[in-house]
Amino acid sequence: MVNWNYRKGASFEYETMYYFLYHGFDNIRSYASKGVADVRAVPPRHAKLRLAIAIQCKNTKNGDYITPKERTSLKLFSSKYSYIVIEVFKKDRKAWVKLQPWNLKGKIITPEDFLKTYYGMEADTWADWRKNWYKNKIKRKAYKRETHN
Repeated sequence: MVNWNYRKGASFEYETMYYFLYHGFDNIRSYASKGVADVRAVPPRHAKLRLAIAIQCKNTKNGDYITPKERTSLKLFSSKYSYIVIEVFKKDRKAWVKLQPWNLKGKIITPEDFLKTYYGMEADTWADWRKNWYKNKIKRKAYKRETHN
C-alpha cells in the first residue's frame, strides 16, 4: 500500500533538489529522510559564498513548523559544521525559505532572494524554473573523468 504522505514529501525533496541543480548546485538527498537534512547542496564555483547548504524540506499543511526534536538537531548541526541550514516549505502553493529553522520566528524569504542575497546569483522564481525544467526537459550532462596516464 502506498504511503501518500511519504510520496508527497519525497517528491517535494526532489523538486527542491532540482531547483538547486537548475541553478548550478551539486546535490545529494538523504534516503528516506535519514539524517539531519533532507538535501545537501554544494554551490557552483562562480558563487559568492562557498558554504554548502543543509536543507530541511516541509510540504505539509503546517507550513514551516518543525518539531522541537528536529529544531534541536538542526541547531546542533549548524553550530558543529560549516553549513547554512535552511528550511524550504510550501505555503499557498508557493515555495519559501526559512533561515535558522530552529528559531520559530526565523526570517522567511523567497528562494530566488535567498540565492541572490547569500550566493550572489540571479535565480529564476520557483514557477519559472519548473516551467523551464519540465517543458524544455533540461538534463544534466554526465561528468566524464579523464584518465591520468
